Amino acid sequence: MQVIGASVDPVKVNAKFALRYDLAFPLLCDTDYTVAAAFGVARPMVGVAKRTTFLIDTDGTVRKVYPKVQARGHAAEVLATVREIWGAERPPHKQRRRPAA
Repeated sequence: MQVIGASVDPVKVNAKFALRYDLAFPLLCDTDYTVAAAFGVARPMVGVAKRTTFLIDTDGTVRKVYPKVQARGHAAEVLATVREIWGAERPPHKQRRRPAA
């Protein structure tokens, strides 16, 4: 399983976001809305893309779409669906560094 994030925000904003939340996946900077438009979530007139999650097979088939993402509980919901669709066990993840006390 590969997780990839995409945002229409500039590189500096995305880099700060990725560091702040210690993201364990790549974050694509889609400042020209190419990816957002391809997935039908671009809203360039207001400077954003609709927050949406897509589960996509390796052959490009969209298996599930979450059109109204709420941060709380979303990751667990997506992971449950991943396990249901692909029978995946707990996916590998980056070990988070804990700050020294």
